[in-house]
Amino acid sequence: MNFKAIFANKSTLDFLAMFSTNIIKKFIGFAKEVILASVFGSSLLYANFILIRTVSDLFSQLSNGNALQATLLSKFSNLYANNEEISLKQVRFISKKIMILLFVLSQLIQLPIVYYIDSTDHNLLFLFISLILGVILCINFYSSVFLIVMQGQGKFKTHSIATTVDMFMSTIFLYPLTIYFSVVGILASRLIGFFSMIYKYLRPIYSISDGKEVKFKITDFNISVMLLGNLANVIVIFSRFIAGLDNDNNITFFNYSVVLLNALLTAVILNINTLVLAKLSVKNDIKIILFSFFIALGLGILLVYLVDLYGEITIQFIFQRGAFTQQDTLSTFAYAKDLSISFVFIFIASALFQPFFSLSQNKIKKDANIMAIIFSIFLVGLLIYFSFHTTNARENSLITIYILSFLFMLMSLYSVFRFYKIKMIK
Repeated sequence: MNFKAIFANKSTLDFLAMFSTNIIKKFIGFAKEVILASVFGSSLLYANFILIRTVSDLFSQLSNGNALQATLLSKFSNLYANNEEISLKQVRFISKKIMILLFVLSQLIQLPIVYYIDSTDHNLLFLFISLILGVILCINFYSSVFLIVMQGQGKFKTHSIATTVDMFMSTIFLYPLTIYFSVVGILASRLIGFFSMIYKYLRPIYSISDGKEVKFKITDFNISVMLLGNLANVIVIFSRFIAGLDNDNNITFFNYSVVLLNALLTAVILNINTLVLAKLSVKNDIKIILFSFFIALGLGILLVYLVDLYGEITIQFIFQRGAFTQQDTLSTFAYAKDLSISFVFIFIASALFQPFFSLSQNKIKKDANIMAIIFSIFLVGLLIYFSFHTTNARENSLITIYILSFLFMLMSLYSVFRFYKIKMIK
């Protein structure tokens, strides 16, 4: 990602607005999980919903957010730096084609999962949920492309506000809708958030057709970079999927424990990573990378210590209300303890990978492709291994997250080596 172009176009106030709204969004996201815990607890219905949703969550991580930003933001930043008016006809056309492809792929994977779930009472409900999740995935992708266009225009403050409005509106309506419509209410509240943001902030961007035509192709989406750019979340989501393959509520405890553990990753580590990228765009200094490494390591060790000492009482304080019982607290705490060390690997890897993404995509494409292939081979290998071994889903999910997070850390070390080798050649 070309952070020189990005940070050059962003004022200090916009930068502060981005950080403050990021923190607000993390609190809102955490509040959503607390609401869902109080309404559904560890019910089998909610467990099956999470399992089906895992597919669309995985596609979202690969096609939206940081992954999409890593491939497109520098392109739009450079375009708007040289031209006041840009026609987005081609962007709309290609985005719609990819949107349809995402819907079809998500259904091809989700529908077998609906069939796999042993729930004759809710088959039609889960089929409906699968279709709506596909629609939400498409809207999310399409909106994300134009949110990045907004950032490319230098409107970072507006972007931050727009995405905060999206999350706030969906959270406000979450509780009443889930009370009356159960898991369907989760989807309805998400759609309300999307349409609130689109109506207020994205409509003017969608309609831009005048100006210089953007040369926009499917090849602009670098799949390898998109995968590596969001590898931490991909690992967690894939492990969550493995945790749900037992036709039981085990996946709910995995989900709640990750919400707690992931709070530190999203609230602190990712903001530190952004600062590291900003510094590296100005000066290539090994001290910056070492600083981020030791911060990530220190926070990871602190997380393991705090979970071990105060995890149970923290989970009880945050989640134990409504349908979330004492037994749910104990089961979530046990999962959180078992998962905590894997998050140390994820913290370190997330920090060390950042210099690699500060390089031009042309320079990292080959390395990114190799690492993406290696990671994909491990994913397939784990699925094959589990299909021939009858261990339980909980144990399989722990095996998955530890193997993949350790692999993530090894690849991050290699990425630092490649970063300095490429910089030395330059």
